[in-house]
Amino acid sequence: MSSPSRSEPLAIDLDRPIPATNLLVISLIVVHLVSGGGAWWGRRRLDLLDVWLFSRPPGIRIAVGGQHARLVEDGALWRLATSVMLHVDALHLLLNTVALASLGRLLEPWIGGVRLWAWFALGGLGGSVLSQLAGVRQSDGASGGAFALLGAAIVLGWRWRERLGPEDRRLMGPVLWAFLGLNLIASLLVPAVDAAGHVGGLLVGLAVAWIPVHPAVRAAEILVIGGFIGACAYGWILG
Repeated sequence: MSSPSRSEPLAIDLDRPIPATNLLVISLIVVHLVSGGGAWWGRRRLDLLDVWLFSRPPGIRIAVGGQHARLVEDGALWRLATSVMLHVDALHLLLNTVALASLGRLLEPWIGGVRLWAWFALGGLGGSVLSQLAGVRQSDGASGGAFALLGAAIVLGWRWRERLGPEDRRLMGPVLWAFLGLNLIASLLVPAVDAAGHVGGLLVGLAVAWIPVHPAVRAAEILVIGGFIGACAYGWILG
């Protein structure tokens, strides 16, 4: 989708189909179920519902591609990608998919599905990289990608604020800023949350929202998506 001109009004379309967002959410759910089933088959002592619904032990998450600082340092860089698609339990998955579905509802009609997936992938990788650099021993989940989309939405709302109607301006401004503030506070206060991963994704989102729409950029975004999916496939099949 091309950026609107400075002379035309801009409205947030909440009724348009969002197939890319739906595919992203479905992909995360499928990966969670399949990785849980794979972990259960490898360790039959664990109850299948425990693995799917409740907290997966660190060893189980590592076995299905979770990020682990030492393994990444030893060369398993693909874990920076596969870990983005993995979650600790059903609640973790639910929180991230709800956030992604909500942000996708705002962004996909505006920026298109390819850019949405590319920004999610870059944000997820940015979160994984910053977690690794910060010395986080183990971190999994799509939160970095969600924070990237949130940061990008805030930047786009600010960039195009003059063309937004009052309600849309409030939604893309104060409402999203409040949502960001609450999530950052939770990231810092809840011990189990990887704050570095959230901040890494957010920084990526704040940056990519300034990238112009251009055929060369679109080609790069497609390469990002292909590289992310390829890294996941390599890790799960050959890693």
